[in-house]
Amino acid sequence: MKSLRTKLTEPFDLYQISGARSYLMGVACLWVTVYHSKYLNPFNSVFLRTTHLLAIWARVQAIGNCAVDLFLFLSGLGLYFSYSRLMESDAHPTKTFYIRRYRRILPTVLIVTFLTYGLMEVEDLANWFGYVFLYGFLTPNLERGNFWYFSFTMVLYLVFPLVYRAIRGKRGIWGMLSIILASVALCAVLSRAAVNYFYMRGILMFCRIPIFVLGAFMGKLCLRHQKVPAWVPALSIPAGIGLIFVLNDLPEISPPYLRFYEYCALVLCIALSHGWLFSIFRKRGFLSKMIMLLGSYSMEIYLLYESLYNHQPILFQYLEGTGMVYSVSVFAATLVLAVLLKMVAGQLVRGYDALSGGGGGEKTGVKQ
Repeated sequence: MKSLRTKLTEPFDLYQISGARSYLMGVACLWVTVYHSKYLNPFNSVFLRTTHLLAIWARVQAIGNCAVDLFLFLSGLGLYFSYSRLMESDAHPTKTFYIRRYRRILPTVLIVTFLTYGLMEVEDLANWFGYVFLYGFLTPNLERGNFWYFSFTMVLYLVFPLVYRAIRGKRGIWGMLSIILASVALCAVLSRAAVNYFYMRGILMFCRIPIFVLGAFMGKLCLRHQKVPAWVPALSIPAGIGLIFVLNDLPEISPPYLRFYEYCALVLCIALSHGWLFSIFRKRGFLSKMIMLLGSYSMEIYLLYESLYNHQPILFQYLEGTGMVYSVSVFAATLVLAVLLKMVAGQLVRGYDALSGGGGGEKTGVKQ
């Protein structure tokens, strides 16, 4: 059995990042819910004040946008694993890939968007379909709360086979850079041609396509069991902490979307450090297991939490004083509903398979 000293000094196998993926999904899930909890007031926490953790908590909460980048990075990594296995074992890998991915996401998303928007008053039928089926993401009325992420994800699923082919070869790093540069260049042109329309799309194409593609490239390195010196993931821990302070304390930069590239660097630090620590300390405690459990329901929680949170019950009329209780209560309700939502979506897919006589190839609970 290897000693702790040996584990700390031997080269780090990037494949270990995949072992921390469920945990990191849970971290991203908690992070994004805290970010969206506008009534959560950490300054009322005696624990945070007495342990001198208040400043760190406030900084981590303030940059909760980074949780979305972490989701996208992990999604790209997981999709590379999934598609690689299909390329080796399936006669029609692209077709099977699309079936599996959209079976996993579409039923769940459509249940929530129908319940959220299906009974609302809209201008016309076209707008109703745009809300429920999320193609409103492609219209000037982008404000859909957290649902933009799922529209964006479905587009990324659609183009992923092209991303895979660009980065899988020996010169894959050039393919990765080409996709990133192409998305940035296209965005630069479109944002100048339609400034008001393209602002939010600009953030996505400038910053969040790159982190997704980078995650896919990391998936390639993981599958190759690429090794790096131990000092690389070790250095990512203080580098990540430093970036948290940089993102909070330095003045705003212009144009503002450049800040998201700092988020990309922070995501890399988080992935490297957690993968390294997971490879050293393999024993999982109760807290780690709970975070991994949240990771397995991260999509459902992300879909439900903000919508529930923004509909305040009468019970919490004075949210300044009860923000902590309100936030925890909504999160607990979200977790229960997330479990039910996953069960219902899975049952719908199995019912469809039974009616159509097809197997579909994958259960809805399988990870990306």
